[in-house]
Amino acid sequence: MVALVAAPAYSRDWPDAGGWTIVETDSACGMSQTYEGKGESELLVWLNEGGDVGLSISNDLWSPVDGQKYDMDYLLNGTSYGGGSAVGDADKSKKGFVSRFDGTFLSDFAAGSSLTIYRGELLVDQLSLKGTTAGVAMVRRCMAALKANKAAAERERQRLAHIADDPFAVEQTEQEKLQFGANSAKPRSLPAAWVSDADYPSAAQRERRQGVTGYKLEVNADGQATSCIVTSSSGHADLDEATCRLLPRRARFSGSGVYESRVTWRLPE
Repeated sequence: MVALVAAPAYSRDWPDAGGWTIVETDSACGMSQTYEGKGESELLVWLNEGGDVGLSISNDLWSPVDGQKYDMDYLLNGTSYGGGSAVGDADKSKKGFVSRFDGTFLSDFAAGSSLTIYRGELLVDQLSLKGTTAGVAMVRRCMAALKANKAAAERERQRLAHIADDPFAVEQTEQEKLQFGANSAKPRSLPAAWVSDADYPSAAQRERRQGVTGYKLEVNADGQATSCIVTSSSGHADLDEATCRLLPRRARFSGSGVYESRVTWRLPE
């Protein structure tokens, strides 16, 4: 028994192919055609991003109940698909039903010449299939473009993931509270410059390891860090060790006190 889904909402159109209208949604590409007969039937077949295939057929004379399961069988080029695999779809002017199949259905549909649909032993519709080879080819092209666009968007998201959407969404960070508090040491230089790409531990770089190390420095009256402790681990001992080894050497402050912050160990590009 196959899983059931609702027909996808239309989004961006593609050029027609083989007499089929090609459509794209956020996660699917489909092909549709209208048939004149007893009432007007609309057939929609779509390929989901996960590789499964959906089929929806509706007619302005039909009255299926929305969400109700029906014992539908689809005869495609002599091969039977279905058997209790359809669900009513009455959320539009033409009412019909929806089924879902594995990816082999689309290949058979591309080579198809006819589709006959039964409800039990009752003939529901008999449709002639023309141009399905061209239509399916365009659907697959649409899906390849959809996946490529999503992959490019994800790469861009990951490239910018380390940058805050709005760095001023909070009133004051914990670092700012410490840095500008009356009893805190104040850096003489930009803390982000205390650790550079050249400091990345070689083993961590080879093994593509990253992380964020939280630290706390005790600062004497000369503005020098006298101790460093890790307040939150990056999950990697060598990154934490490098943090507390480098900062006391490089960090200089105005006045004594404490200074807490974090080092983000991100692999050099």
